[in-house]
Amino acid sequence: MQVPKRRMLGMAGAAIWLVAISTVFTVLALTMIGAPVSRFVLASVVIAAILHLAIGVGGIRAILRSPGAIPPRTIEDRTLLRRFAVVGVGEVIAIMVVNGICAVTQHLELLVPLDLLIVGIHFLPLARIFRVPRYYFTGGLFALIPLLTLVLVPVHAQFGTADAWFVIPTFGCSAVAWVTSAFNLREVAKSLPGHDTSHS
Repeated sequence: MQVPKRRMLGMAGAAIWLVAISTVFTVLALTMIGAPVSRFVLASVVIAAILHLAIGVGGIRAILRSPGAIPPRTIEDRTLLRRFAVVGVGEVIAIMVVNGICAVTQHLELLVPLDLLIVGIHFLPLARIFRVPRYYFTGGLFALIPLLTLVLVPVHAQFGTADAWFVIPTFGCSAVAWVTSAFNLREVAKSLPGHDTSHS
């Protein structure tokens, strides 16, 4: 069955966004650690991110060049976009409220774990809205990693000069984001015309 171009573009766009935003926080965490080994890892992450983003952009170009025009948005498409907007706005509001409470109560160490927990929760309705079951796993792991960090890691633990409560959730959730992105790009590649699915 042919996959709609709009869905493929959404998958590729989400893949690019996941890698881009997670790379920013990973680079920040590695910079904060400050250990010599982190510089090598930092360079490796940046190179891998550039390659990953190039693949994502190449996927979008391949989609746009493939036969057939992108059809006008249907009523169902507009409904999906409205639901996505509601989830996105809810996520932003929740993060703003949580960050404000953390700032007022002087518990800034909770910012990253709680923000990532909110991001994880927001993936759960997206999985249903866009019919992407792997987003349930993405959201679950985004929520589980910060929670385990809060429970199992002492609040003042350090990685180099960086707080463990910042580094561990950042690295863990970034890895999940990269894996999710890779599966998105795989779905795009398999959906492009001319892909041989007989050996998949």
